[in-house]
Amino acid sequence: MMTSEKKDLITIKEASLFATKYIGKNVTTANILYLVQYGKVKKYGENGSTLICKSDLVTYYESANGKREIEWKEKLGSDLNWTLSFDNLKEADTTKHVHRLHPYKGKYIPQLVEYFLDNHIDNFKKDVYFQKGDIVLDPFSGSGTTMVQACEMGMHAIGIDVSAFNALIGNCKVMKYDITNIIIETNRITKKLKQFVYNSHIREFDEELTQKLYEFNNLYFPVPEYKYRLHHKEINEKEYSAKYEKEFLPIYQELVSKYGIKLKQDNYKTFLDKWYLPNVRSEINCVYDEIQKIQNSDTKKIISVILSRTIRSCRATTHADLATLVEPVTTTYYCHKHGKMCKPLFSILKWWETYTKDTIKRLKNFRQPLIFTNFSFHCSF
Repeated sequence: MMTSEKKDLITIKEASLFATKYIGKNVTTANILYLVQYGKVKKYGENGSTLICKSDLVTYYESANGKREIEWKEKLGSDLNWTLSFDNLKEADTTKHVHRLHPYKGKYIPQLVEYFLDNHIDNFKKDVYFQKGDIVLDPFSGSGTTMVQACEMGMHAIGIDVSAFNALIGNCKVMKYDITNIIIETNRITKKLKQFVYNSHIREFDEELTQKLYEFNNLYFPVPEYKYRLHHKEINEKEYSAKYEKEFLPIYQELVSKYGIKLKQDNYKTFLDKWYLPNVRSEINCVYDEIQKIQNSDTKKIISVILSRTIRSCRATTHADLATLVEPVTTTYYCHKHGKMCKPLFSILKWWETYTKDTIKRLKNFRQPLIFTNFSFHCSF
């Protein structure tokens, strides 16, 4: 490495400070690590230390940052209100508290609702249509974003939607819960699910398969070297991935045979038949049956939403096709999203536990700063 290049190397923390100053926005160490992990900038350093080249950062930000506002104003006029792009927000801001209780296509961000309900976001906005205590009606309320923000801003809210499932999600976002009861019931169901998983012996199969994939990926798809080479077109991804996808298949088939894993359901008529592996379908049924035993109706509804969110994440498809569903996947495959060999899900336990904890946390975060004198509901026809 040349002397001039050595002087250009900085630590992750230094890169965070430099990038923040350079682009005028807060860039965290996690943001920098993301760039390294996904091959956007090259990793240097040895013995566990990670260094990156300052000029690589400059090149990256010059090629991507700040371009959109200029381009859009050139197309639509300099009077374009760029405030409404919310370009400065992170995903954590736009999916705060109960807004991420369940995925919903076509959902607008809560900050857009705040902008039109309140004038504190934009000092130049003169028109204010709602004050605290007013009633907000959303006749096409979807997953309830407007209702949630109205509640958060001290307003009453009424939501109407043609979809009963949308009504369920929206109502669950603005309900007042007995959190202790939710914790008790989810703990009970989780204990039951763990016992079900243990009895099915799927855990041993999944653990051995995960270990084999880990070893294989370290050998042929090392991070971040592989992604860096991919990003800089040093590897033909299609040819390279096809070769090693085929090479791992016999390892997978041997494990399936060893543990007697069933890869397809007997029936193939309904959505649940087609898109869920047999063991996953059995676990879904297990949790569903336990939810039916819940006496508290509000608790039952929010835990049903947790199950729905879990089911959505456990379909037999690739990570890249999760939202579109191309073809059911029952074998290991090369994942274009993660740049390595991945596997279909054989159990819902991990996602069930993740979403359970996440939901309880989001319900608490939404309610802590609020005094609930609001009347909010969501109905469907």
